[in-house]
Amino acid sequence: MKGKEEKYNLIDLFAGAGGLSNGFKQTGKFEIVGAVEINKAAVETYIYNHQSDESIIIKPSNSEVSNISNIDFKGFMDKKGLKPLKTVVIGGPPCQGFSNANRQKNYLISGNNQLVKEYARAIDEVRPVAFLMENVKTMNSTTHKFFVTEHKNHSIYAYSSEQHLQEINNSEEPFWKPDELTLLETDNVEYKDLINQIVRMEEVKPLITSENELSRIRSVVRKLKKKNLYNPTTVKEKKELLEIKHVINSLKIYDYGQLNTVETMKDIVNTAILTLEKIANGENTDNKKMLNNLQGFIEINQLLRFLKEIEDEKILKIAGPEVLVDTRLKVKVAVKSYNIVVYLEKFFKSLGYKITSGTVYSNHYYVPQKRQRFMIMGVKSSSTEHKEIKFPNKYTEKDLTVRAAISDLENISPTKSVEDNELLYNVKNKTIMQNYYRSDMKGNLIFNHINTDSEPLSRQRFEEIKQIGGKNFHSLSAELQEVSYTDASRTQNTIYLRLDYDAPSPTVINVRKSMWQHPTKAVALSIREAARLQSFKDNYIFRGSKDKQYQQIGNAVPPLMARAMAEQILYYLGEKPNKFLKDEFKDH
Repeated sequence: MKGKEEKYNLIDLFAGAGGLSNGFKQTGKFEIVGAVEINKAAVETYIYNHQSDESIIIKPSNSEVSNISNIDFKGFMDKKGLKPLKTVVIGGPPCQGFSNANRQKNYLISGNNQLVKEYARAIDEVRPVAFLMENVKTMNSTTHKFFVTEHKNHSIYAYSSEQHLQEINNSEEPFWKPDELTLLETDNVEYKDLINQIVRMEEVKPLITSENELSRIRSVVRKLKKKNLYNPTTVKEKKELLEIKHVINSLKIYDYGQLNTVETMKDIVNTAILTLEKIANGENTDNKKMLNNLQGFIEINQLLRFLKEIEDEKILKIAGPEVLVDTRLKVKVAVKSYNIVVYLEKFFKSLGYKITSGTVYSNHYYVPQKRQRFMIMGVKSSSTEHKEIKFPNKYTEKDLTVRAAISDLENISPTKSVEDNELLYNVKNKTIMQNYYRSDMKGNLIFNHINTDSEPLSRQRFEEIKQIGGKNFHSLSAELQEVSYTDASRTQNTIYLRLDYDAPSPTVINVRKSMWQHPTKAVALSIREAARLQSFKDNYIFRGSKDKQYQQIGNAVPPLMARAMAEQILYYLGEKPNKFLKDEFKDH
């Protein structure tokens, strides 16, 4: 009998609910020794599915929060007595900065994007025998880049400084290039003197910093851009404007001390205050005028936020910021940038890894879903006999469908509450996929088969889409579209999506927020059905509020996709899984 010591130690970074590590664990060749995850609900799920072992979450010595930025991985390895060549690191750094949803014209680095460098730091400190990093498929896009920073020893900025980039580049032509950031572009050329002073301030402070307050202001701006006159009517809108009143009061004590043009700044702020108060009182008579009154404040705050971000992220400035005026006023700064994937490949190779990278398709590995992810796989050159490494070939030419995944749950009515988490499961005739899902269940129960208690309007929309055989929100009558959407044409195709039993699912997201619908019933998709589409077995139990469970599933890596990658890593290390994934579905 093979002993426990023959398993590779697995460190799971940005672990989420645990989909990636679950796939590795299914091979029988990996033992999870630590996971890093900052989200409380995801941590609860992770711990629950790992024998309720709270020590599995890696935390800094002085904190109860598993924040990767504060974790000493060398110290963790020493404390646990782990050997690098018996350790594998996996993880998917949060992908907001690379997502197609992030369409901002100005794409400065955010704290989220810095987490990719934290992953690189972890590999540097652990030096595992192999690693796997996954992200959104757009990670390798030319529009998403990192910026050269000042060099700060023993910090994350040491991984993006020019000194570091030169060290890993082996005297090749630099892959980091001069670049330019536009921090502001406005028609308000009369602000030239004020902006000239702002860009020369030694210390910048945005007018508004709270994400909650910024969100409230963005909400008002969106409503002012619509055709219908905006004055608050609903309880939610009035609540938003009460929060904006708090913003108004905070602006009155802003420190203008560094500015000579104080009166101009005060005029901009006071105009915003009066405008917001007018809207709050229901006295708006002209959306365009209200929006114009707020524009100066919004633009100045944006400029201050970008300047602060450059300062906080230690971005190296070649020149500027420079204020340019012709028909419009622009603020630009010269920097240096580089493609993050090019950087990661060079960095990992400099550490002695053979790597492969590219887009991987979940439906190639028995996942009943068409999901594309960008991955980088690395294996220590000294630990493999293979000259190069590649991702595994397709395991199946025939996609598994939504029917294969969830049809057995059709006649089991979902509950509406997370407290009511157990239902009887007595289905006899199951598909190969469903047998796989049930393979580790003890007893005839199904968990997390819970869906949202939809509002009357949502139920009406579900029913109409079902009756007409529609596909999504755009299949609805004009009446049911326009009741809550001013410009229904801009609604994404994933909203009110009705799944097709005879095809794989599209990319699973937070299906509650997107109002996904069952293929044959006028009801929202359940948490367990969404988990099945992601290829989680039924014995993997999700914790937290209903919305948090849906979100954890939407954020997860499909375990079967991860299992295929784990098998490939084992192959390059001269090992085999206890059971091959293809053998699970050999009759498919």
